[in-house]
Amino acid sequence: MSSANDRHASSTVPDQAPFRPTVPELAPSPPATPDGAPPSPAAPDRVSSRPGAPPPGCPPDKPLARLARRLHSYLDPPERAPSNGGRLRAVDGLRLVAALMVVTYHFVASGAGSTQGAWETSTTKAFPAAHHLAQYGYLGVEIFFAVSGFAICMSGWGRTMRQFTASRISRLYPAYWLGVLVTTIVLTLSPTVIQPKSHQAVLFNLTMFERPLGVPEVSGVYWTLWSEMRFYLLFMVVLFFGATYLRVLLFCLAWTLLSIPAELSDSAVWDMVFEPSYSQPFIMGVCLYLIHRFGSRPETWAVFGFSWLVEAHELARRSSWTSDSLGWHVSWLGSVTVFTVLLTVLVLSVIGPLARLDIPWLSTAGAMTYPLYVLHDEIGYTAIRAFHHDVPRWPLLIALVAVLLAVSYAVARWVEKPVGRWLRRFLETARLPLPARARNPM
Repeated sequence: MSSANDRHASSTVPDQAPFRPTVPELAPSPPATPDGAPPSPAAPDRVSSRPGAPPPGCPPDKPLARLARRLHSYLDPPERAPSNGGRLRAVDGLRLVAALMVVTYHFVASGAGSTQGAWETSTTKAFPAAHHLAQYGYLGVEIFFAVSGFAICMSGWGRTMRQFTASRISRLYPAYWLGVLVTTIVLTLSPTVIQPKSHQAVLFNLTMFERPLGVPEVSGVYWTLWSEMRFYLLFMVVLFFGATYLRVLLFCLAWTLLSIPAELSDSAVWDMVFEPSYSQPFIMGVCLYLIHRFGSRPETWAVFGFSWLVEAHELARRSSWTSDSLGWHVSWLGSVTVFTVLLTVLVLSVIGPLARLDIPWLSTAGAMTYPLYVLHDEIGYTAIRAFHHDVPRWPLLIALVAVLLAVSYAVARWVEKPVGRWLRRFLETARLPLPARARNPM
């Protein structure tokens, strides 16, 4: 019986280890000093007790190193999620407004001259009240450039050099080629206001590099496209090294600072490279994209504000040029006010309440902008000269703009889209001497 109980107990109770007294483990004795005296106790390591301090054995964290790390972390901000999650349709609508401002300036304020112009009389007589408002339509070009700065930065971010180049060529050239050819045909058939250019000039215009080659433009508005081209070439320097927040911000600051001596020097080389007369709207557009992508940050707004100040000063020069061109005074204060209002609308369209606007036809309106711009000028003047004797001015003006908008819609849908898609695919896949990949940001 007892043996059974013993067997039962041994099967239910685990074997216990033999008792061993616990002895505290002693640290090894420090080596004695040469004279045999025990060494003094070491001071406690106060640096290692701080959170985030370097591990034992590493040199202590210096204040300058901590400041450099914090500055690097600050200038490498995370991207913020877009509030709307889709296309900025209000920006598209603003593009059409800017295009219509330019059209109004040409047809109502300028008129391609006075007695020899489209209306065969001064626009001050043809539109005695409206010309005072239409005179500020030249600022539509400034807003075009600001939107271009935003759009080009957005289209180039995170893309290879080949992809960026293909996207820009396929965006600019199809409608432009059509504009050059159609304008040449219209002026050849009806050279009433403006004479057509030579065949050689037309061929050079098809490259979009006619201005640096010293060739006259087929249309008076094509000078702005060379300004766009220079911005693309400058921004490609940033894309070559890889677009980051800090690099793009420094690019904006450097371009703003270099534009000031470039404008004051009257150097043809500086003007060719930096485009000081129209650089600031581009720069503000790029800064606005940084704010859109990384959120509002004081240094970005500081560069934006500094660029606005330079642009306000530059508008004094351009309002003077416009006054000389039109033959009457164009207010500098009025120009700054109109530009600032339009720029504010652009800001609200990107990061304000207008960014949440979701009206699909605004995207269609934005697509019509570029064809309208490249087609309206000489073709519009010729149509005005042909019909203004038989049709009252305002009905003629409204009908002309409506026809130009309809033609622009057709060009955007049936020329720009298919030809641009094919051209982009060709440039991205063909073996061309284009850099295939931008360098990775460090």
